[in-house]
Amino acid sequence: MRRFDQTAPSQTLSHLRPGMLFAFAFAVMLGACSDDSESSSVTLGPNSPLQPGATTATSMMPVTAAPAATTGPSITDTSSNPMGSDMPSGVAGGTADPGTADDGAAGSGGEPEATGDSPQPTGSEGDYHDPGTGPWEVGTPEQCLMDTSQIRTTSNIAVYRYGLQCFIQGGDTSGSNFSATKTLGGVLAGRAAYLVQDVPRTGPGTGPILHEDRAADWLGSVSYNNEALLSHVMSMTAFNSNLAYGSKSFSYDTLGTREISSIVNVSMNAVGQLSGIPTSSATFMREQVFDKLGMAQSSWSGGTIGTGWVGTLGDMGRMGVMLAHDGWYNGERFMSRHWVYRMSHPAHEDANTSYGQLAWLNHRGNAAGIGGDIASGSNSAEGDPCAPAAFWPSYPHEGSEAPDCRATAAGASCEQTHDVGVFSAQGLGGQFVVVHPGLDLVIVAHNFSNQGGPMGMWEVVRPAVVAMDPTYAGDEAAFCQAYGAGDYAPDLIMPRHPDF
Repeated sequence: MRRFDQTAPSQTLSHLRPGMLFAFAFAVMLGACSDDSESSSVTLGPNSPLQPGATTATSMMPVTAAPAATTGPSITDTSSNPMGSDMPSGVAGGTADPGTADDGAAGSGGEPEATGDSPQPTGSEGDYHDPGTGPWEVGTPEQCLMDTSQIRTTSNIAVYRYGLQCFIQGGDTSGSNFSATKTLGGVLAGRAAYLVQDVPRTGPGTGPILHEDRAADWLGSVSYNNEALLSHVMSMTAFNSNLAYGSKSFSYDTLGTREISSIVNVSMNAVGQLSGIPTSSATFMREQVFDKLGMAQSSWSGGTIGTGWVGTLGDMGRMGVMLAHDGWYNGERFMSRHWVYRMSHPAHEDANTSYGQLAWLNHRGNAAGIGGDIASGSNSAEGDPCAPAAFWPSYPHEGSEAPDCRATAAGASCEQTHDVGVFSAQGLGGQFVVVHPGLDLVIVAHNFSNQGGPMGMWEVVRPAVVAMDPTYAGDEAAFCQAYGAGDYAPDLIMPRHPDF
């Protein structure tokens, strides 16, 4: 975890570890080469990159000029192939093999002690930084710890780190985010759950929203399995006639009409227990999500979360930063840390290790759907090896009887030092919000189609991150080995754990 505090230039560097001193020297060198005589001095420290309330950088990074992006692909999100050319037909609806993973590859999990240059974090929510409801602050390479000159792409992407806008390419015009709306739907439900968390339960369909509630208790009747829990609904497994462990399959709910949009009705029924909170889903989204997160350029017509969200890269980044910060935004709790944890970890490993609760996950095999074996390269059969996978700290876990993480990739282990698995929102035609909690990094894109999906985006941005990394500067292989194993999370402010 790092602090770039421009308000305290006299702070000494005696407390910094060697890797961070290297980064400081690198930053000074870049500053010396700058032709901006008004550049502020930058002080590194072990906490957040820019303390809340600190002034915006006077020396702003250059933003690559490029033609403005179009308002989105001229396609509709109506086929059984939710990712278009990024997902071959026939992949959705696949079933992950519930068989036992190789004994040498998967263990019982755990929470080992951190070692080396990446100790367990000891920060607090006050260390998080984000734009609030105001404009994005543009960070310098020194503040972002990124050599953005190494990001080489013509695609419409943006990078946000430490709550700052570090890079944008191709303009920030509004476009349809298609199935990335599903993850936005998870955020809507999480906000509703946070608002009603203290409402007493007096019977079925009352009180707080809990993942293991029966959907039918909230809705009266459902078109899928009457015994399905909300965790089944949000993991696209509620349609199964047999919900027992080892009997479920995953099938992508493309339009959201089969099951997942019913979480919107659950959410509105729940907030109906409160006074002064709108029960129209479109109004609730506007007042309780978009307005709270400063997503002023976003719109959603309400009802279905299969598609429908229109927004800019900047608004996508705001949602991503809130999720990267475990539900903390603009100096207050927006949604519970536990809700974000459930979104960003496998819900039912027997069906799919690459899907949580309305979010896609990096994995180590045994996956199905978009996060699984994608011939076009939007992900690999064994996940992205240079990014940590989403594992629970122990098994079985809340909501699943899985005996372990079900990893099938050669050499994979369920154990990791830091619980920082990469997760994402993914939409037709290459609309992505990719969250790296361990690096306090969010990468978003419009129309990043046929370029490798979240893995391809990370390949584009990674050289910029590694170039100024305080421990592995310039050594991408060593960085990938440590980061991909979950052993390196230099920018994790607070531990991530299901008990929060």
